[in-house]
Formats: sequence, C-alpha cells, structure tokens
Amino acid sequence: MKEKNKKFSLLFDKHHSQLYNYSYRVLKSKDAAEEMVQETFIKLWNNFEKVNHSERSIASFLIKTLKNTIIDDYRKKKTRKTHTNLYTLNTTIEEEIDNEWEIYQQIETVYNSLQPNTTEIFQLSRDLGLTYKEIAAKKNISIKTVESHISKALVAFREHLKDYL
Repeated sequence: MKEKNKKFSLLFDKHHSQLYNYSYRVLKSKDAAEEMVQETFIKLWNNFEKVNHSERSIASFLIKTLKNTIIDDYRKKKTRKTHTNLYTLNTTIEEEIDNEWEIYQQIETVYNSLQPNTTEIFQLSRDLGLTYKEIAAKKNISIKTVESHISKALVAFREHLKDYL
C-alpha cells in the first residue's frame, strides 16, 4: 500500500498541471477543470493495479480518462438541462391550461348570469359571426334591440373578465 501511495503521488505531481491545463482550455472554468482532473486521478487510483505502469500507458490512460470524464460531464449537464427545460415547458403548459380553464369557467359564469335571450343573441353574433341585421331578421326583433343585448353581454364580460384582460 505504501508503494502504491508513493507511485501515485509521483504520477500526480508529474501529470497534474498538464491535465489541468488541458481541462481548463476545454472547459474555460478553473473549478470545473480542477474537478475533472480530480475525477481522473480518482479513476487512476481505483484502477491502479489494472493499468500498465509504463510511462506511455499511464499518460494515455490519464488523457483518455480526462477526455471521457469531460464528455460524460457535458452529457450529464446537457441531459439535466433538457430535463429542466421539459419540466419548465410542462409546468408552463399546465399553467396555461389551468388559466384557459379558469377563463372558460368565467365565460360560462357570465353566460349563466345573462338572460337567455341575451346569451343567444351574443352567441349568434360572436360564435356564428352573424351581423346585427341577420340576427334581427332571424329573431324577428329590431337592430337596436340586438345592439342592446350585445351591449349588455359585453359589459358583463368586461366586468367578469377584467382580471384576465
């Protein structure tokens, strides 16, 4: 164990700055670079007995492990960001649906508060797109009466939906 500690310490001293510089150039962050190098040396420690101890093999292991560690970290962050974005999108969609449902309920409340004739005339105008003249002819009432019903409905809608406008 003592021999392993000594060899590892020598390898750390020899390769740390080179690995850190490489990591920093890629990540542009001191903390992230240091973390990736740290993880690389942890992997070396955990696989110390399996690694060929020639100078070339150790250097190859370290640089390959550092590159893979950086790539894995990038993928984790990207996945986390994607999941965060999906969560935010789902939350936003849920809020929009809730808001639309609330508005729909308010509209239904307004319709229920109006006289049935006013509701019918308003729906002929807004839902079916009929003109005041066409509604008057269909209901056998004057255009002024249609205007009065539409006006009553609009006042009621403005009052009930003022928080949503």
